[in-house]
Parts: sequence; structure tokens; C-alpha cells
Amino acid sequence: MGIALLERRGRGVVPTAAAAARQHELSVLVAEFRRATHALRHVAQQTLHIDVTPVLGATWLAGRLPALRRSLDLPGLQVELSATRLPNAPADPRTDILIELVTDPPTPGRTRLFAASIGAYVDAHSPLPTPVSLADLQRQTLLRQTVVDWRDWCAVAFGQRVALPHGVTLDDPLSALEACLAGGGPALLSTLGAAPYVDSGRLRPLHPARLDAGHYAISLTERGQLKPVARRAVDTLVALAAALR
Repeated sequence: MGIALLERRGRGVVPTAAAAARQHELSVLVAEFRRATHALRHVAQQTLHIDVTPVLGATWLAGRLPALRRSLDLPGLQVELSATRLPNAPADPRTDILIELVTDPPTPGRTRLFAASIGAYVDAHSPLPTPVSLADLQRQTLLRQTVVDWRDWCAVAFGQRVALPHGVTLDDPLSALEACLAGGGPALLSTLGAAPYVDSGRLRPLHPARLDAGHYAISLTERGQLKPVARRAVDTLVALAAALR
């Protein structure tokens, strides 16, 4: 440092005036660092990041956020919602809570919210009859998702796996929903995601057959396990899901 830190005084050694001044400066810096760390920790504890599948985020979770806030009763709470969760994708490192579509049996640390199913839908102005026949579908240009196969749905609806003509292949369920709403053709959609549009008269189910798609499950990440607000949020969301069943 270029300065003397200690000096002899009698038989002992004491800090020099310069050393005492440096010690005071360091004490101030340490105190400021501790205050900043505390402030950052407080902000982190007041932020809740939820990573959820697109359909569930748009059609279920977004509408439950007011109830979640009321239950947690934290005026300064910030809820960050990432509705881009895809199967087997790594979680955002900021994530506290994961809500995903799974087909495996329940595992420790992962709580089942509700079942997921797939149905066939068409825009409300389509002339297709309900229930639709296999022959009717074979004359249509269908919308297809990469994660859902019309042949599997046909096996449930008609007892046989039939290859049907596809017009457009879409990578994600929200795009399929939007294309179906726009009159792009029949689509296999999440019954949960389609429900609000059926209720509003914009979509119509083509057939009562439903394809089992697993279930939605909620879990805490390692980061979330350290946050009391995240643990409380999971309990609240599980209770809200139970009310839906």
C-alpha cells in the first residue's frame, strides 16, 4: 500500500494514523456491501419467476395471478411469467416454479395439478358436422402440431389409426390454436386451452373423443426451494387447481 501500517509504542505495536484511516474506509465499504447484499436479497425474495407451458400460461395461470397475489398478501411482490415452457427444455436459471406437461407418473417434489387431454376443434363458422365422421375429416386439410398425431386421436375416436392429410404443421400449441381460430382448418388442441374459446362461441368441438395427454405438474426449482414465497405460491396454485377439478 506504500504506507506504514504499524508503529512501535512502548513495548507494543499499534496501528498508525494512516492505517486507522484505511481501516475506517474499509469498514464503510464493508457496511455498504452488506447493505447492498441485503437489498438484493430482499428484492430476490420479493420476486417470483414462474416457467409454464404456453397454453396453460395463457389460458389458466394468467387468470389466477390476482388470486395468487391476494393469497400471498405481499404488496411489493413481482411475478415474472415465462409462458414458453416446452417438454424436456432446460429451465430458465431465474425460475422458482416450474409448471409443465408430463406423461410420467408423479415423482417426489412434483405435484399433479390436473389432467391434460386433447380434442378436435374447428372454428365456429366451419360447415363440418358434430360429431364429425372419419370420411368428413379425410376430405379436410388439417392443422397439425409436431407433438400431437391425428392418427392417435383417430384411434380413440374411430377405433383405427388413419393417416389424414395435413395442410400446415405447427411447432407449438398456441400457433395451432391461433390458426384454428383464424379458420385454418380442424386442429387437435388442448381441451383446457380451447375451453375459453368454446365458451365464447369462437371454437366448436368436432367430436367427444379425447386423447390422454398426461397431466400438468408443478414443482420448485433449487432456487425456489430457498424462497418461502415460492413455497407458499406452490401451495396456493395447487389449491386453485383443485378447485378446477
